[in-house]
Amino acid sequence: MARTRWERLIRTPQQPREITFVELFFDLAIIFALMQLSRRFLHDFGWENSLQTLLLLAAVWWIWVGAARTTDWLDPNQRFTQGIVIGMMFAGLVAAASVPEAFGEHSIVFAAANVAAHLVRHLSIIAALHGHPVGARSTRAAIWFASTAPLWIVGAFLPTTPQLVLWAVAIILDYAGVGVGWRVPRLAPLPEEHLRVRGDHIAERHRQVFIIAVGEVILTSGIALSRAGLDGIRIGAFVLAFAIAGLIARAFFLPRGLALQEAVDRRPSTVSVRASYLHLIMILGTVLTAMGAEILISQPLGEARAEWSAAILAGPLIFLGGRALYALRVFQRRPWRAPTGMLLLLAISPAMVRLPPLAVAGTVSLVLLGIVFSYGRIGADPPRAETPLAQLLQKRENPRQLSAYELFFDLALIFALTQVSQRLLADLSLGNVAESVVLLAAVYWLWVATAWSTDWYNPDDPRLQRLIIVVMLAGLLMAAAVPTAFGEHGLLFAGAYAGTHLVRGLVIVPALRGSPLQARSLRVVIWFGVSAVLWLVGAFLPASDRLFLWAAAVVVEGVSAWFGWPVPGLSAPQSHLKVIGEHIAERYRQVYIIALGALVLLSGRAYSSAGFDDFRTLAFALAFTNAALMLWTYFLPSGRDLESVVNSTAPKTAVAAGYCHGIMIAGTVVVAASAEVYIRSPLGPVNAAWTLLIVGGVALHMVGRTLFGLVMYGARHPWRGPLAVLVLAAITPGLLMAPPLLVAIPVVFVAFLLTLLYARSTVRGADPPATSRLRGPR
Repeated sequence: MARTRWERLIRTPQQPREITFVELFFDLAIIFALMQLSRRFLHDFGWENSLQTLLLLAAVWWIWVGAARTTDWLDPNQRFTQGIVIGMMFAGLVAAASVPEAFGEHSIVFAAANVAAHLVRHLSIIAALHGHPVGARSTRAAIWFASTAPLWIVGAFLPTTPQLVLWAVAIILDYAGVGVGWRVPRLAPLPEEHLRVRGDHIAERHRQVFIIAVGEVILTSGIALSRAGLDGIRIGAFVLAFAIAGLIARAFFLPRGLALQEAVDRRPSTVSVRASYLHLIMILGTVLTAMGAEILISQPLGEARAEWSAAILAGPLIFLGGRALYALRVFQRRPWRAPTGMLLLLAISPAMVRLPPLAVAGTVSLVLLGIVFSYGRIGADPPRAETPLAQLLQKRENPRQLSAYELFFDLALIFALTQVSQRLLADLSLGNVAESVVLLAAVYWLWVATAWSTDWYNPDDPRLQRLIIVVMLAGLLMAAAVPTAFGEHGLLFAGAYAGTHLVRGLVIVPALRGSPLQARSLRVVIWFGVSAVLWLVGAFLPASDRLFLWAAAVVVEGVSAWFGWPVPGLSAPQSHLKVIGEHIAERYRQVYIIALGALVLLSGRAYSSAGFDDFRTLAFALAFTNAALMLWTYFLPSGRDLESVVNSTAPKTAVAAGYCHGIMIAGTVVVAASAEVYIRSPLGPVNAAWTLLIVGGVALHMVGRTLFGLVMYGARHPWRGPLAVLVLAAITPGLLMAPPLLVAIPVVFVAFLLTLLYARSTVRGADPPATSRLRGPR
């Protein structure tokens, strides 16, 4: 029986609550917003600016909460819901771009974007679900947001102080609305069941966004390191900032046994609202930690300044306060560890004003380390196998479920991809393009090797978790060295890359003693040892020779994986080279969305710094539209199932999927560079290289997408992608004399038409696409 429109749009209690691809894509926009807020805090330590920035953070956070609740009530696999989320994402990005001048010349931009994010969402739901309880709920919510809209809009035209007062009243009312169940005079109160959210979904959403917020600390730290210089002291400061971020993330998940899902499902609906309130405090802690990390890395041994010490202390202090309130108000526990840590930080703060940033951060890390260790034995241990070997080889219960460590690791890739994109844009000569391709291949292959490790081995094994953190740190150092990898920091890039593969082998191969799988890992290590020689020797050679050796190393690594890392005398059956299709498919999907996050981040930064005139706004909208089209195109046509293909074919299939994803990710890197061009200079000078960059990025992505369908799914006549590429090739000569914006418009239009063609096609006999779902960390 055909389902009604209501039945299609509403998420049923039986429907899985996993995190979908569009939700992860939305969450990545938060990184840009948090970076903007962190920079605003750093710009001015005064009370007025701090209060303004805190208010802006509260507004941005409430946009995220609104999106999270929308995808809890509505089916996120429906295009209606996806359209709402993507629209909210665009509004959030515009608001984030205006953060630096939100209490200045761009105040109306921030206010309008914030109001639109909430009102358009609820009005759309009312129109689609009029008469349904979800529509009734949105009617009441729309009334609340409509009542605060004049405060936002009027405040934008007032001087700073009254603007701050009006906006503060508006944000208080916005937060209070959901807390009181959106009660409206003369309208019947909503029943309790219509205010509830599903605990499993809302808990996963909050966990994922917190990991992403910690990822923003890492990204900010990496950017600061790359800008400040890669001397030994600053690298040490970066490692310390990385440790503080990791300890905060670890403390968030401790003690074991506290499940937000159970608290939300078993207690009144206000518990989920309270959890969102308290997560804001912890998110504020991460934003301030990012600010402190930037001070630490740029001035590790700088003069002792009270405001610098306070900035470094403030982030962890506020996080611990939020963590204590979270345990008390959500889980009804009386915490003592987080308050004790707060007291220690407050007690030592007078002495910290006399120390340089490096010493202050070192002290903070010791306090956080003590808190984490004190949590270590609290709560039930996860089930463990009988022996360390069995523990390492134990398979995850749900192959689709990605661990928090995996998402945390993937976020580091955003920094690496932005670095490569920036390097490419700085010099469009063939030599630099070739160098950038080699660096991108190394960064991506580091991710592939780590993804396969978490597929072959147990991601809950402490040895593998520690290994992921080490590889992530090395990858961040590689990314910081990207701008000068063919110059003075070639050894840092090559050493970090080769070292991660060799260290992985030194950890895993001995741990597999007594297992037939040891031969597989030993073969992998031997081949990476061969390529390591090329990487390290090349680091000491001139740029041209270095490019040759490093390119050869990339080829060696790619070809050896295709042939199963053959080594004479070390045989391994094909079954030992297989990966779990469900897991590796989710990993490839997630990293692709992460790459699109890098595109959104760079576009937002360019828009924020270039200005908000009409042409740049149009250019930013085009860049965002292009990213959304690339996202939807990846999951079309419906009915394709990568996990089944990987499970039912030879191991080479998973390797081929890695190659195809690499091409698509390369396309996103080029698209990100081109987006910066037409956002910063929409009507700028005619430049043939810029035209080829704008056209080439989209065309490269289409080529990768076509190869993906051809190689993975055996598409017999893949005409849509090739046709789009031919159209781009045909119009390119006519675009060579056009300014960047006029080049981007027809290119994005061709991408739009390609998406429509994919949307109209389906795989015969296929069920609704499982590929439209993407689970988040647990």
